[in-house]
Order: sequence, then structure tokens, then C-alpha cells
Amino acid sequence: MEEAFVTHPVLIFFSDIRTLSTILIAMLGMTFLAYASPRSWSYVKWLAGSALVFGVTQGLLVSVDAMGWISGEVAGPVGSLMGLGAMAALFAGLQACFVPRGIPPVRVFVGVLLGAPVLVVGMSAWLNGWAFAAPAVIALLFLLAAGWLVWIWSRDGWGGQLVLAVLFLGYPLLFAVAMVSDMSLLQFRRVTPLPVSIGYVFVMTLILQRDSQILARELRERVRAEQALQQLTGSLEEIVRNRTQQLEEIIQGLRSFAGMVSHDLRGPLRNAAGLADMALEEHRAGNAAGAERSLELIRREAQRASNMVNDLLTLAKVDEEPPAPEPVDMQALLRDCVQSLAVQFPQAPEAVQEAAPLPVVQADAGLMRHVLMNLLGNALKFGAERRDLHIALDAKEEDGFWRFSVADNGPGFDPAKIGELFKPFSRLDERQVGGTGLGLTVVKRAVERHGGTVGASSTPGQGAAFWWTLPCNTALQG
Repeated sequence: MEEAFVTHPVLIFFSDIRTLSTILIAMLGMTFLAYASPRSWSYVKWLAGSALVFGVTQGLLVSVDAMGWISGEVAGPVGSLMGLGAMAALFAGLQACFVPRGIPPVRVFVGVLLGAPVLVVGMSAWLNGWAFAAPAVIALLFLLAAGWLVWIWSRDGWGGQLVLAVLFLGYPLLFAVAMVSDMSLLQFRRVTPLPVSIGYVFVMTLILQRDSQILARELRERVRAEQALQQLTGSLEEIVRNRTQQLEEIIQGLRSFAGMVSHDLRGPLRNAAGLADMALEEHRAGNAAGAERSLELIRREAQRASNMVNDLLTLAKVDEEPPAPEPVDMQALLRDCVQSLAVQFPQAPEAVQEAAPLPVVQADAGLMRHVLMNLLGNALKFGAERRDLHIALDAKEEDGFWRFSVADNGPGFDPAKIGELFKPFSRLDERQVGGTGLGLTVVKRAVERHGGTVGASSTPGQGAAFWWTLPCNTALQG
């Protein structure tokens, strides 16, 4: 009987809803404090601390009240003061969570903690010592907090804020019921822990859900960023491989080019040195005519070397300097080129004919002049032995490009050597008819710098045709 007498009050104590709710809220606060992440610590410390303070203080009050160590009239005000501290920490945590760059949470905590008692004293004095002044102030604070949450929800659009606003209306609603039903202050204080405890559970649950959503979104963004980084890394590796291959090809080309330059320059220099020895011997022998012939040959070899250097400089200029587009009247440029070529090739005015009117193009005038001078000069040089030499310059619009062509009825060349024509130091045939072997290389580079292409065709003994293209979007019809 004695054991049953002792057990019975204990069972009653632990079956009290206030006891269970305070224990639950205190454990919930300790759990959040123990496992809070550093990124959420700024607001979890306030929210979890508020739950822990509320649970522990209300649990102690319920315990001493159940044991009869303190009267209900004393426990009520003490519990209200302790609950006020927990509520101030709750509002501070919500401020830090939803408006991290707004009012500092410490100010919110201190403002609620100091402002609420002032309101209670003022309302009690105004209403002649109204017993419900403290609950009325708390209800007012919860109403203001609910309105603030609705405003935050309208800005952020997160439904959890709206749920919390509805829950915060539980205390004011309970206060209204107490006023209507003439509930005593002691009875009201005995039932208030229940809606507050439910509110704490929802606060912690919703904040946890919000953090999990934020983490999930950040995780998805991180996964997408890693995938994009992997794709970028793969593309960069491919770019590096391509650029490395291009550089290797360029280096190999430069080595080959340097070899060809030194080989072709060595020829006229070696010939000039040999001819100088011959001229010296002729001079010592008193053979003025022989010395003069050797000196003339030396002059030609020096001129050939000079032409080669000039062509190399022109090629370097084409590769390094971007074209300077301007309106170029190809008809007028053709006439100017023919007049210049007539100094070296008197038959040029009669041999060169216009097969069709030529357009005005937007191009680099100097490069276009080099293209015409080189192609027309080759046709005149290799067809010099033909008395009926005929050279036709034509221009047609095809697939968004102007296609220019220079066709002649000269000796032509071996079609098998078309792939070698535009390489540095290549010759049109085995006769080595003058030139440096760089003219067509410059032609190709000049046309490609304008976005066009070059090509050639020939039938041995029946002439040759060289063509190049320029985009029509940079051409003006003349």
C-alpha cells in the first residue's frame, strides 16, 4: 500500500501534459544544439536555446508546484518571466534565420526582454491592476510576430513561414477563449504550455526542413557545378591537345621553312660568290667583256636574293598584320596592275582581257594588288613564248562568295603538282623560270586572311587557271 501511495503521485506527475511537453521541448532543444551545423549556428543557437530554456524552466516550475514547494500564485508570475526570456530568444532566432542582414538578433532579444515588462506594467496600471495584463502583452507579441511572419512569407514565398504565423495565433486564440469563458488566471497558465510546446515542435521541424531544402539545393547546384567543371576540364584538355598539336605543327613548319629559306638563299649567294671569282680572274686576265658578263650575272643573283627577302617580308606582314578592309574597285585595280606589268611584259595590255565586269569589294587594297600582280605576272612570264597569249580575268557570284579567276592559254603545268603550288619556294615547272617560289604562298595567305580560298587547275599545253574567293557579305557590287 505504501509503494502504491508513492507511485501514484509519480505517475500523476509524469502523466501531466505540461510535464511531458516540457521534457519533449527541452530534449528537442538539446538535440538541436548538439547537432547544429556551423552554417546554421547563427540562428539555431537562439531557437534551440529558447526551447531548452522554456523546457527546463517550465519543467522545474511544474515539478515544484506538484511537490507543493511553491504556490500557484507565485509559480505563475515566475513562469511568465522565464517564458518571456524563452520567447525573446525565439523571436531573435527567427529574425536571424529569415532576415540575417536585418536587425541583429541580440537587439531583438534585449528589446523583447525589456520592452514586454514595461508594457505589462503600463497596461496593469492603465487597467487598474488587471490580472491578465502579462498574458495580454504576450498575446500581443505573438500577434505582431505572426504579422511579421506573413510579411516575410509574402517576400520569400516559403510556406513554412505561413505555418508558423498560424501557429503563433494559437496563444492569442487561447487568450481570447479565456476572456470569453471567464477562465481564471491560474487555469489559463496551466494550459498555456501546451500551444507553446506545439509551436516549438513546429518551429524546430520547419527550420530543419528549410535547412534540408537549402542543403539539397546547394548539393544540386554543386553537382551541376562539378559536372560543368568536368565538361570544362575535358574541353580544356581537348583545346590544350589541339593547341599543342598546332604548335608542334607550327614549329615543324618553321623548321622546314627555315631550312627552305637557307637553302634557297644559299643558291644566289653561292652563285654570286662564284661569279665574283670569275669576274676577278677575267679582270686580271684583261678580259673586260668577260668580267662585265660576270658582273651582270652577279647583279641578277643579288636581285634574286633581294626579291626573295622582300617576298619573305611580305609573307611575314600578311601573317602578322590583320587586313585593313576598304572599298576596292577590282576593275580599276586590274587596269593599274596591267600598266605596271607592261614595263616588264610589253604584251600585257593586249594579252590581259576582262571576261566580265569586276565588282567593288571590301578588302585590303595592298593584298588584292599582290594577288593580281602575282597571278597575272605568272601567266605573262610562263606564256611569254606564245605570240597569241590570252589571259582572261573573270568574277562570278557563287554560294555567297565572289569567285575570281585568272585563266590563260599558256603551257600549263602538271596537275599532279597542284598540291605543291602554294607551298613556300615551290616552282610552277622544272624550267625554274625566275621568281622566288613565294608568290603563290603570299597569295594563299592573303586570300585566307579575308575568309576565302584559292585553287588551280591545268591541262599541260592548253593553259592554266588560278582562282580565289571572297565572301559576298564584304563585297559591294560595282
